[in-house]
Amino acid sequence: MPHVTFTLTEPANSASHLLFGIPFDTPEQTVQAIRVNRGKNLGLVRARNSGQMALLIAPDDGAAEVEVQFSDEASAFPQWLFTSTGGAHETPSQDLAALMRTLLAADATPAEHVSAIVRHVDERFEYGVRDIGLADDTDAMPALACDTHLGTCVDTHSYAVAAMRAGGIEAAYVSGIFFPEGADVSAPGHCWFVVNAASAPHHWDISHHLKHGLGPTTPAYNPKPGTRFALTAGRDLVFSLPEHDVTATILKGFVDASRAEGHFLQTSARLT
Repeated sequence: MPHVTFTLTEPANSASHLLFGIPFDTPEQTVQAIRVNRGKNLGLVRARNSGQMALLIAPDDGAAEVEVQFSDEASAFPQWLFTSTGGAHETPSQDLAALMRTLLAADATPAEHVSAIVRHVDERFEYGVRDIGLADDTDAMPALACDTHLGTCVDTHSYAVAAMRAGGIEAAYVSGIFFPEGADVSAPGHCWFVVNAASAPHHWDISHHLKHGLGPTTPAYNPKPGTRFALTAGRDLVFSLPEHDVTATILKGFVDASRAEGHFLQTSARLT
């Protein structure tokens, strides 16, 4: 069974507490065990606006390490996965909702709606880094009605989730880790999205198609050969800790939970 060991890349000397998201089961993976190898495990906390769970960890002299054991046994998505957190990155704006009404045929099937939205996202993005992340400075996800726009996997898949929800399709943003074929070291930071719609494939990774020139997006689990694991789900997660609430706009790797705005700390991962 594969093990993934997550380690802080640099000492977190200023962090009194860390959050580490608990991975969830999917049709491609089952989480068998999770262990804190370094740092003090202070227990589990659940996001106030999601079913996503996290470990609360006190670092050991600025260091922390968590080991997760996976299997490739098929499981079901948790029931909470497709519920919106209510954050700006998951909530479609009125303009995006209106755009989806013009894009989606009323008599089309859910699977056809999914395909139409994926084509729309394909047409609106090229892979690249934005000066300001999409919806970072707005109350809801804006509509991209024309032109092409730069976007990382975070921008592309956040937009896709909001567009799916505007079109009446259950969808979820997934933060995970991807090991390219032949590699056993990586860093949490990739993401994709999943949908729950009749007859529609559930896993989609538009950004890998865009970044690696793979052509129009198809619903392959690994469009670029390699190994991936889903770690957490949702954007703008809010955790209520004894001292204060912490918002993690993305929960990946270790997050500094010392302040109200959670800060991602560079994390490395090794696959064994």
